Amino acid sequence: MESPSPEINTAEDRKVFSLFQLNRSIKKTLEERTGNADFWVKAEIAKVTHSRSGHVYFDLVEESHGLRKASIKAMLWRNTFEQVKDDLGESFASVIKNGSEIIFQCKVNFSEVHGLSLDISKIDLSFMLGELERRKAATLSQVKEKGLQHKNSSLLLPKVLHKIALIGSPGTSGFRDFAHHVLYNEWLFRFEITVFPTSVQGKEAAAQICSSLEKANESDADVIVLVRGGGSPLDLDCFNDLQLAFKIGGLRTPVLTGIGHETDYSIADFVAHQHFKTPTDVGDFVVDKSVMFSSLLIDMATRIGSRSTTIIHREKTKLSSAKTTLLDIPVRLLHKETSSLDNIKADLYREFQRVFIKQKDTLQNLATSMELIKPENTLARGYSIVRIDGKSIKNSTMLTIGENIEIEMHQGRVTAEVIDCKNK
Repeated sequence: MESPSPEINTAEDRKVFSLFQLNRSIKKTLEERTGNADFWVKAEIAKVTHSRSGHVYFDLVEESHGLRKASIKAMLWRNTFEQVKDDLGESFASVIKNGSEIIFQCKVNFSEVHGLSLDISKIDLSFMLGELERRKAATLSQVKEKGLQHKNSSLLLPKVLHKIALIGSPGTSGFRDFAHHVLYNEWLFRFEITVFPTSVQGKEAAAQICSSLEKANESDADVIVLVRGGGSPLDLDCFNDLQLAFKIGGLRTPVLTGIGHETDYSIADFVAHQHFKTPTDVGDFVVDKSVMFSSLLIDMATRIGSRSTTIIHREKTKLSSAKTTLLDIPVRLLHKETSSLDNIKADLYREFQRVFIKQKDTLQNLATSMELIKPENTLARGYSIVRIDGKSIKNSTMLTIGENIEIEMHQGRVTAEVIDCKNK
């Protein structure tokens, strides 16, 4: 029960205030000092809670080097929340989230029951965008100083991008747009897509993307494709990370980015091999590379076919001419050889006649000689043949005195006795 007086006397005669009295005194003092004024405050959202009634509750903190220096509760009443949401537009989800640093307008409120809190009336988006641009400009300066924008772009992009390492958040519209556009292309080209999933917004996104890039780089992909659908500048801030820029610059595989922002490009776009406005545009590029290569092959095949037809026609003409020539050559050779054979035949016949006549004369001479040397012809010339027992005697040594010999002459025979034998 509330005390009837601000003081309670105790045995020690001390002044003791009730908790309500103390809190009401604190509230009165704060109201007198602040005069219900508005303050602009910078703090980090440690936790945000949306109530069913439409109010939003915050745990706000300030930290330095990992140590918490201050914390306080804050809230957006339902009516104020709707106005703030309209003011933030598409950046709302990137601002009202854990880990986001904001500048906001508020009043200091103290309740005897709930204690100290801040009633937020406005959130300054321009501060966050300005801080983002400042960090981006600083990062871009370092990227240019290190020449990172030339490293990945200097890699050779294959003529056909068949094996694709896809980095993104599966299930998001940008991820689906790219995959569907490539896998279900109207030309029916087939691609191999290996997915390396990662978050594409928030505090941990840059580190996760770097890890996925490292894994993709170790694969045998022809190209690495980094995609994200549309979003506010705050949503896309992870693509302005300096470590991400260094990671892309150190890869040995070309990187294509398709981050859904129309008017500006991120640091990741700046250091990539090539950047595109949307994931679908990257898909168009990948498919078009295959179309161009296919057209080149078709053109080459057409030219080869035309040239082959010309060469085949020319060679057919040569073969036809050669066929005619080959058919004519044997006839001419046969005719030539037939003439040669006729000449040889005539020569052989003449030679045969000459040799035949010569041999005939020789034989005739031999016949004449044989006729002359016949015994009867020899005997007719005055010669005779001496025989003993029917055997011709060639010399006198074959004779013995007293032997009877037979002497044949051209006409008649004589038998005589050997009375003397002399040898010369």
